[in-house]
Amino acid sequence: MSYCLYVIMIATLIYWVERPGGLDPRGLIIQPDPATQLEEWLKRFQWGNRPDLGLQLNLPRYKYYSEIIEILLKMARRMGGQYHDSLLFLREGLQRDQQFERKIRETCLGIYLQVLLFMGLTWAFIFVALQLVEIAVPTLHLTGILVWQLIGLSVLPITLKWLRRRYFGDIGTLWKMLFVLKSLSRLPIARADIMALAEIERLKEVRTPKLGILAEKLRDTCQKTLKLGVSYDDDVKYMMEELRFLETWHFELFSKRLMVIKLALLGLVYMPSYLAFIFCLLRDLMALM
Repeated sequence: MSYCLYVIMIATLIYWVERPGGLDPRGLIIQPDPATQLEEWLKRFQWGNRPDLGLQLNLPRYKYYSEIIEILLKMARRMGGQYHDSLLFLREGLQRDQQFERKIRETCLGIYLQVLLFMGLTWAFIFVALQLVEIAVPTLHLTGILVWQLIGLSVLPITLKWLRRRYFGDIGTLWKMLFVLKSLSRLPIARADIMALAEIERLKEVRTPKLGILAEKLRDTCQKTLKLGVSYDDDVKYMMEELRFLETWHFELFSKRLMVIKLALLGLVYMPSYLAFIFCLLRDLMALM
């Protein structure tokens, strides 16, 4: 039985490597992620070099940062001027975003490794036990255990995706608005046009209770700017600091939910699999007595 499972694992690995789009030969060379490519683009960009204003065709795509840079380049071609401060501000935000995304990836990778470790320990025990007692547990029972574990493993990425959208979806929406408002605040264009580019009307889509308060503040600030013509720079700066705090708070909640998911998988999938094998083994032993 162990040899059959080993062959299945090898065949699965071969299929994963050989499937269309499975493993790009260029993947042997580590390619920088889009965020890193965009940061390198910002490092190389020079306002004094006029041809650089056409580099948006080669602009790496990453979240809303690329869109804001394209707006800045478009304004530079239309009105002239230089926007070093805006690009520097975007680059600082991009670096913080990379750090945050790295924390999320490391947390998700940690739970994947722990779940795979649980699965590996279960099957290591099964193989050792079968070799020691020399009892042929029905293949159907072992297949059922494997299928149950694979079902639990397949639910994990779906759950992680749902949790990420729940805890960080509205945060991304607010970050885009604040970055657009801050980056374009010194451009010689109407405030109403800047708010249209920031898609302020999407504030009504923010459903998270904690973020809803911040969304109300941002809506009030924009309305005050349109009615009274006052600057929104200080308010936006304060709201960015508040959003960064809320982002950290949501990450802590996200980490706690991952811990609950890990315990749930252990209690509902991998521990029952272990106990199911023990039950099958004991039943077969008693049948031999």
